[in-house]
Amino acid sequence: MSEFIVSASRARVWKRPEDHPLLKQTDTAHTALQAKMAERFPPRIAEGLPKILSENSEDARTWYYFSPLLNDEPQRTRVLTQVLRQSFFAAVPPQVFKDIPAATLEFWPRLPAPPSRPKAEADSEPDLMIKLGQSAVIFVEARCQAGVSEFTNFDRNRDQVIRLIDTGSWYASQHGYDCCCVLVLQYGEAQINAEKIVSRYAGQPKLIQKAIPYREDLSTADFERLAGALAYLRWPDPLY
Repeated sequence: MSEFIVSASRARVWKRPEDHPLLKQTDTAHTALQAKMAERFPPRIAEGLPKILSENSEDARTWYYFSPLLNDEPQRTRVLTQVLRQSFFAAVPPQVFKDIPAATLEFWPRLPAPPSRPKAEADSEPDLMIKLGQSAVIFVEARCQAGVSEFTNFDRNRDQVIRLIDTGSWYASQHGYDCCCVLVLQYGEAQINAEKIVSRYAGQPKLIQKAIPYREDLSTADFERLAGALAYLRWPDPLY
């Protein structure tokens, strides 16, 4: 019996996480992965299988790269130190690096929009939230074959990056974090818009403020910190 089917878009979709080449060596019984398995294709597409079992899934790649860090402190320290040095070295306080060994990772958290936002909006869902003591929280948005969305269901002018800056900074302020970082992480070499959208706001505090003018809880210095704590990073696609 075949371990996968081929969808109408010609993508392979495996039937079980134990069959997926990126998931089979991970903890497939973990509650976070099991919850993500509940998100399925419509029955007429890929036989209604879980979306994370597709070969195009950035969720599968995120789980492959980051879930081993949950219980491996030396590897967690090595990987997160590298990420911080490459992406946010000048943007985070020194305490952040001291907090790396005890970092906690939460996959696919749900973040509400700030109550001051005038338009209704469903919760945003970054791929990963990394908590470093109270010194910093990092939100990771992963991309692979598909680009960053340039609009939401509720706002044609609100792209995925500014949405995460908005909801992430609100979460950080409500939970007492000293620093909020946003990382857009691309797997592979696909020609998508991820780096372009990040460059729209990185180092541009006035553009961030213009995009979220209702955030009166943020000071000029806050917007400058957010503009400096936004980064794009590319990692190899582990499936190819």
